[in-house]
Amino acid sequence: MKKMILVLLCLSTTGLAAQTRINGGIQAGLNAPTGDFADKRDGNGDYMGVHDGLGVHFGGHLDFNFNPHSQLRLHLTVNGFAGKEQDIYTGGIYDGTRQNGFSVTQIGGDYVHNFTSPILGGYFLAGASLNGVKATYKFSNYPDPDASQSGKLGIRIGGGYTFNRRFSLEGHIDHVGVDKSGPDGFGFDALTWVTVSAVFRFGR
Repeated sequence: MKKMILVLLCLSTTGLAAQTRINGGIQAGLNAPTGDFADKRDGNGDYMGVHDGLGVHFGGHLDFNFNPHSQLRLHLTVNGFAGKEQDIYTGGIYDGTRQNGFSVTQIGGDYVHNFTSPILGGYFLAGASLNGVKATYKFSNYPDPDASQSGKLGIRIGGGYTFNRRFSLEGHIDHVGVDKSGPDGFGFDALTWVTVSAVFRFGR
């Protein structure tokens, strides 16, 4: 009896694996910071995030297609941001410039719902990620300090359109909670940005 149960379990697992199609791909595009990440200033009036700056991202993903409408996407994405160079004043005397830069490495998973099929049409996505965040502050006349935080939880929501088996365009909003205070604090509670991605897939 135990052997029969084991055989049936193996057969059912094999059948589930056969029904689940796995595909891979890459994604790349632009990021636009929003909220405190773009606009917050410190007590001296200097921007703490990446004001007037843009970001880029690049990564890879695996798609697990359970049926024509439901998909799990696992991804690794690296994001980089650079703010506009700003003048720094100390005590009313000119003291050089500062440029803020951030990098965010994401490991996450998205639920993707295809409205028609995974090879053509619109889709919705929502997911969560773990993030490693590093900020570097480049001063013209001083050493460049940095701050790092790891294991930060992020969420995102968005959608896109699949043009064919190989190519989609999508957009989403990313929101990553970070520590405001402490030796590696960023001075604000979250990094939020809007992303536009070109998604290329292989194996479909």
